[in-house]
Amino acid sequence: MTGAGTVMGRQGTGDGRSASGLSRWMIDEAGDFRNGIGDARRLRAVLEDLDPVEAVRMCQTGGTMPLYLSRFSYTPETWAKLMANPEDRRLAAQSYIESVGGKLHGFWYAFGTHDGYTLWEAPDNVSMAAVVLKIGGGGALSSLETTVLMTVDDTLEALRKSAQVKYRAPGT
Repeated sequence: MTGAGTVMGRQGTGDGRSASGLSRWMIDEAGDFRNGIGDARRLRAVLEDLDPVEAVRMCQTGGTMPLYLSRFSYTPETWAKLMANPEDRRLAAQSYIESVGGKLHGFWYAFGTHDGYTLWEAPDNVSMAAVVLKIGGGGALSSLETTVLMTVDDTLEALRKSAQVKYRAPGT
């Protein structure tokens, strides 16, 4: 395809769109096509240049992957090792999530109940669970909690769908 290029290791349109911007553009194009106002040849050309795994993920998730917030605390032994040999643990965290096709969006240390927080993007819950299991089983942490984050739109959809649920309080 003329004008096609690679954007951050993924196929792009060659016009400077980021990979996530490309995803949004593809979703917009698919919507235009479904509504009869898109150019089918243009959409087909983009889809042909897209990595098949990425195309499937975008179709399943609407172009975005779930976000996860992890809260963790190191063991005293881990802190002692880090004080003796300081290292940037963001690089390790990044390699863990990238090994399952995800992305590390942020890594912070904090005062308080938890020593640190990470914001991850992963293809699905199973992939994120694999990362959390590996990290948790490594012995460097005294606690690790991970929460799936929901978009406002997903929450609104869940609120609407809750009308279908027939709830009965215990003992009634």
